[in-house]
Amino acid sequence: SSGINAEYGQAMVFRKKFDEELKELTPDIANVMAACEEIRESEKFAKTLELILLIGNYMNSGSRNASTYGFKLNFLTKLQNTKTQDNRTNMLHFLADLLETKHPQWVNFKDDLKSVSKARRVCDDQLSKQLRGMKKSLGNLKRELEFHKTPESLDDQFGTRMSAFLEVAEDQYNKLETAYQSMGKYVTDLITYYGEDPKKTNIEDFFSDIITFCNDFEAARAENAKIRDAKKREEKQKEMKEMEKMKREKEKETSKGYGKILDDQGEGEGVLDDILIGLKTGKAYRDRPVRTKQRQPRDGAKGKRSNTGLTPKKSDGDSLNDILTSTPSGGNTRTRSRGNNSNNPSSRATEALERVRAL
Repeated sequence: SSGINAEYGQAMVFRKKFDEELKELTPDIANVMAACEEIRESEKFAKTLELILLIGNYMNSGSRNASTYGFKLNFLTKLQNTKTQDNRTNMLHFLADLLETKHPQWVNFKDDLKSVSKARRVCDDQLSKQLRGMKKSLGNLKRELEFHKTPESLDDQFGTRMSAFLEVAEDQYNKLETAYQSMGKYVTDLITYYGEDPKKTNIEDFFSDIITFCNDFEAARAENAKIRDAKKREEKQKEMKEMEKMKREKEKETSKGYGKILDDQGEGEGVLDDILIGLKTGKAYRDRPVRTKQRQPRDGAKGKRSNTGLTPKKSDGDSLNDILTSTPSGGNTRTRSRGNNSNNPSSRATEALERVRAL
């Protein structure tokens, strides 16, 4: 009885372990197969590799590596080692910028490779080892059940229960084994498609190289975006400085113009003010030079001297002194009424100023 219980306990442990391994291995195999299909069928990824080859051939033109037909996938992880002369950017930055500006339909090739990141965590050797262990445990259980075809007691349910489990487990294992064999074929075909040797190429490294390239490429895109943003900010600041400079120069020119206008106005007003003061004080009359002219003797009165007097000289335009000193024609200053305001210097000054302003 104790022997039966021990065998039953071991069988139950194996049953639990089998279910756990089945749940673990099934998605691993599925992820590897899906990753192989994605890499093989992604047009975006294939076009990106073609572009890399084209760039490499252009850079190697004239050398022994020119016109290369292909490259190993681990070269994808070394693109960042090819840098520009200033060491600020590398080939990945150039590739990212080229795809974004010239071939934006290919730039998101990583979206086509969603299963690759999961597949690279799958170890083929570990898968094979677990499958061999499951197969061995199922074989041991099958041999053990041969000794329990006939129950040793009425309570002996070991053979009945474990036989049902063995039937289901063998069917599940066979499906898992078939899937694993298909996975191996997918991997071999993919590696061969990319020109690698299936016997020398580790599938984990193969997937890891692709994921590393994808992550490095996205990092280069992000850095390019930062560089563009920094350049835009720099150009904007430069433009703002130029605008500020132009604004200051314009304000300076405007202030100069206003100053000149004010100076000109000030000078004009000063002249008029001086004239007005001179007229009011009578200085304009006192300082006015008196011009005398010898009057010609009239006919029949030869030898007689004429009276000396001021004779205004008429011209096309009266001078300022003429305007200020002229009197109305036909009038005699001696016969004007004493109450007339024309003889008032202040009134005459105002009248003269108005005439000057009207010129």
